[in-house]
Order: sequence, then structure tokens, then C-alpha cells
Amino acid sequence: MKVSIAMATYNGERYLEDQLNSFLAQTRFPDELVVCDDGSSDDSMQILEAFRRKAPFSVEVCRNNKSLGSTKNFEKAIQLCTGDIVFLSDQDDVWVAEKIERVAREFANHPEAGYVFSDALVVDDLLQPLGYTMWDREKFTRLQRELFSRGRQLEVLTKHNVVTGTAMAFRSDRTALFCPIPENWVHDGWIALIASAAGGGGRLIDDCLVKYRQHSEQLIGGRRIGLTKQLQIAKSTGSDFYGEEKERFVNAMERLRQLGNLAPKVALGLGGKIAHLEARQQLYRGLGKGGFVYFSEVAFGRYRKYSSGWRSAAKDLIALMRQTSQKTGQG
Repeated sequence: MKVSIAMATYNGERYLEDQLNSFLAQTRFPDELVVCDDGSSDDSMQILEAFRRKAPFSVEVCRNNKSLGSTKNFEKAIQLCTGDIVFLSDQDDVWVAEKIERVAREFANHPEAGYVFSDALVVDDLLQPLGYTMWDREKFTRLQRELFSRGRQLEVLTKHNVVTGTAMAFRSDRTALFCPIPENWVHDGWIALIASAAGGGGRLIDDCLVKYRQHSEQLIGGRRIGLTKQLQIAKSTGSDFYGEEKERFVNAMERLRQLGNLAPKVALGLGGKIAHLEARQQLYRGLGKGGFVYFSEVAFGRYRKYSSGWRSAAKDLIALMRQTSQKTGQG
């Protein structure tokens, strides 16, 4: 089983060597590392070239002529990999020494698995634990993990993405399912959703195999958000946000339809998610029957099924009350 690592870099000189050195510390080396750099202006390329010369495995470094952005940069790296199993890697984390060995063993023991992912310990810029993991942050509870492991993966993934890119790997023969990756998706969420929906489901390893570094320079981070910040985000999240979210899942349904993998159960799950997002979009537009829309979503349990339960319902209720108050004031 040939193992590849697809890595995306951009101005990552500060932490890049730590990530690369964690590849050298693996109990099972990768067979190749493919790095796509998105036009770094710091010393990232020099660090990568120095690593290429000393690494005991093949290292290919590609520099993009123009910026692709994070999702498309990862897509390019993925498509250049030649291994049977492709691991995804950020530029600023550290892998636990047994990561490749344990994930490869999981694939070997479960030939039906399309992808494998683990939890990740969230650490600060000095690699000191912050007291929680990525699964804690995403509220990927033990109950949800049991649902996922029993095959109810779409039920989990239409509620929220629980798969972190640097903690996942997939079989390369699944690449045609999810490439090209839409630019309005983050690559890890798209890969997990499409792979699970198309029948090449995921397996989870209930352990932290990555130290996920939390720092100010990240594009996408693992920071735990406090209540005050949640309320600020809630106030700023409106119809445009839910419209964009809806479009993402419409993209997913269309891809599966094109692939011939849109099973009735999958269509029902994705259709329910799209309908819920459309309802929330309509509510925030403040057009007409906001109260009816809100209470319908509550009554049919869609906040619990497709959003963050009572938190999302409370957020929308506050927005609805604000709209009603404004209309009353205008009257």
C-alpha cells in the first residue's frame, strides 16, 4: 500500500519545519510527499527544498504561477499524488509518530472504508495543549461517534462537518468522486460528505493523532468560541450566509446526481438540509411569514437535525423578535 501526503503551503515558514520534521519521526514513512506552494513570499520554498534534499522518501515541490487559494491548492496537490492512500497535511501542525502506521492499518483492516480520520489535540503556538480537541470544539459527541460508526454518517455530516483535513486520509481511487472541489467548499468537509454519501464511507479513530496548532495566522482555526463571540456572530449572520450554505449543499446534491450516486435516502437527507437552510434564509430576509417558517422548523425538529439544536433555534427566535419589534415601531 503506497502512501502519499498532499500538503498545501503559503507563507508558512514559522511552523513549517515542525510539520516536516514530524514526517521524519513517523514509525512508518510515507512513500511520497507532494507539496503545492501557493506563491509564498517568505522562506517556505527554501525550507521545502532543504527538506527535499534530506528526506528518506520522495518529495515533489510545486510552486503555483498564480494563487489558487486553499481549496484549489489542496486539490492540485491531491491530483499529483500517486499513492493508494492520500493523507492531507497543513503547514503548521505536528503529527503524532504513529499516525501514518495506525491510519494505514485501519485501511488494511477495512477495505470498504473510503476515508479514515482521527481527532486532533488543539495546542498553542508552542505546542502546549489548550485543554480540548477538535471533536470537543465541533461537539462531535460520543453519541454522534456511535451513529457515525453504525453507518449513519450523512445524518452527522449534514448537521455539521466533524472531519479535519490534517486528521484525514482517503483512498486515491475515490478522488474522481470529489474532484474538482467547488470553491465554495472547504476541501475536508466536501471530501467527507461526498465520500460518505457515495457509499465509500469513513472510519474514525477515537484518538488524537495530530497536534493542531492554534495561532493568529491561520486561515481556518480550531479556536473555541465563547458565548459573547457566539452572540456577535449570531447578530452578523443573516440571509446571505444561509443562502451560501444552501448553495453548497445544492452543489453536493448535483455532484452526486452527476455521479449516479444520489440514492433516495441521500437525496432525502440532503434535501432536508437544503430546505432547512432555505427556511432560515427566508426568516432572515424578513419577508412575510417569518413566524410560521420558524415554528415549522421547530415543530419538525429540523434545528436539532440540521443545525445546533436549541442554540440555533434561540438565535433565530431573537432575530424574529427583533424583526417584529422593528415592524411594530415603524407602524
